[in-house]
Amino acid sequence: MKQLNCIIIDDEPYAHNILKDFVNKVPFLNLAGVYTNPIEALVEIRSNNVDLVFLDINMPELSGIDLIKMLPPGIEVIITSAYSEFAVAGFENNVLDYLLKPYSFDRFLNATQKVLDKLMLHSLKKDQDNKQNTPQSDAFYLKTDRGKIVRINFEDIVYIEGLKNYCSVFTDTQRHVSLVSMKSLSDGLPEGEFIRTHKSYIIAIKKIKSIDGNMILFDNITEKVPIGVTYRDSFFYMLNKTLYK
Repeated sequence: MKQLNCIIIDDEPYAHNILKDFVNKVPFLNLAGVYTNPIEALVEIRSNNVDLVFLDINMPELSGIDLIKMLPPGIEVIITSAYSEFAVAGFENNVLDYLLKPYSFDRFLNATQKVLDKLMLHSLKKDQDNKQNTPQSDAFYLKTDRGKIVRINFEDIVYIEGLKNYCSVFTDTQRHVSLVSMKSLSDGLPEGEFIRTHKSYIIAIKKIKSIDGNMILFDNITEKVPIGVTYRDSFFYMLNKTLYK
């Protein structure tokens, strides 16, 4: 589980003790510092990796609301205050939660879980964006039923046949059998180059030689692949879309 680096900014030592106790009870929180002076805390935040700030509002040197406006982007804030009248100002400045003193550990845990959920969601989206921007490979590696690991170029695949727990990958010259699901293979195929024609078959569009009724014929192999009733409409729609794009 990802640990979040947090700091406490509050001018009351008693509040420090409560927060430190609560933070130590939460496995995904790491206490990086405790401050009574918000200016000193701001220096720490700007020079170190801080994910979360527990922030009091009413402080002599600088108010919590003013400090929020000075924070770098990406820092999450949970306000801890004895005054409810600052709640609106807090949420207008995008604080994630507002803990009204005195608050229970359950309420504290609920607030910190919001931070973890938000940061994990952001991380997941970033990973997905990076994956989408990564150039797609032109091949994949398959472990066969004979224990060999073979490289298969996408452009060499004619069709894939599902056989219960196994799949057969047919190329122009070979057949490779592997203990892998159709879904796993399907998810890794280049989009727009392969079509599902039947619950047990996926074919390479560019390898189609002709279509005879409900059977697909290929150039270099004698086997034919059926077009299932369930997949017929979507198959011809995608085929036409590919041919006339």
